Amino acid sequence: MLTLHDHPRSGNCYKVRLFLALIGKDYRSNFVDVLARKNQTEEFERISAFQQIPALTDGDLALWDSHAILLHLAHHYAPAWLAPLSRVGAMHAWISVSANEIANSLQPLRLTRVVDNAEAAHHLGVSEALLDVPGMQQRTGRVLRRLDRRLADHDWLAGTGAPTVADIACYGYLALAEEAAIDMSAYPAIDAWRARIRQLPGYVPPGA
Repeated sequence: MLTLHDHPRSGNCYKVRLFLALIGKDYRSNFVDVLARKNQTEEFERISAFQQIPALTDGDLALWDSHAILLHLAHHYAPAWLAPLSRVGAMHAWISVSANEIANSLQPLRLTRVVDNAEAAHHLGVSEALLDVPGMQQRTGRVLRRLDRRLADHDWLAGTGAPTVADIACYGYLALAEEAAIDMSAYPAIDAWRARIRQLPGYVPPGA
């Protein structure tokens, strides 16, 4: 049995919960109270090297980082979610967008809206005085405009005829964009793509 070390408000954890639901894979959920610093223990570090969630145990194997987990699940349990060889580079490029551009814009911006600034600063590893919310807003707008241009011409990010793990990787925080006080009507192609993902069999919403 898979065990997902999870928190219901984490967008990165949501990516993994969503993908497990889409592929119909059973798992056990272990709530990790990161606000109470329950992840900052030697025991949890044996599962997750940087004490991060999500983390996944699959038999004797322990994995951390949402994108590594998504790729592990796809390779071992749902290969149909991997791009064909001709598009695998595009799939990995959009996974990288999730891990870099989205993780450095929309993800921290949303964090400043759902917890107080002191807590946001702690999770971002900076002092509260260095929280640059206007900078986050500018970076988020730039990322969303580029994503919207891509999705205006492609149903799925990797340019395939079906969704791949790249779509789930990017969707995790784009599903929560309104929690960052973003008006998504300004990005119609992203909104249409979000609707396509919501229509996939097995879909579960954030918080489920």
